[in-house]
Amino acid sequence: MNYQQKQLNMLGLAMRARQLVSGDELVSDAVKKHRVHVVICASDASEATKERYIALCQRENIPLNLTYTKYDISYAIGKSRTLCAISDKGMAKRFLSYEAIEQPTEE
Repeated sequence: MNYQQKQLNMLGLAMRARQLVSGDELVSDAVKKHRVHVVICASDASEATKERYIALCQRENIPLNLTYTKYDISYAIGKSRTLCAISDKGMAKRFLSYEAIEQPTEE
């Protein structure tokens, strides 16, 4: 199983554990209040949405993932969503660790 599938599985697990915030307004509010630890925005979201979340996440110092499409995110969590964020620190750390483990390091 590759790291992308592991990350999508983690989104599903976070959803079932009620540690996932989804939807534009809820994610934006949670980021501003530092209630989430990683934001996942669909790569096929509108340019305005992506630019807004890139700026917001940089300002609030929260990691942003733009890897997955709306279909990938929606399939993983069982709801049609373009944006979601993980609110549990441990789950967010695990989500981010999959990418670091599986990516080859350039030397």
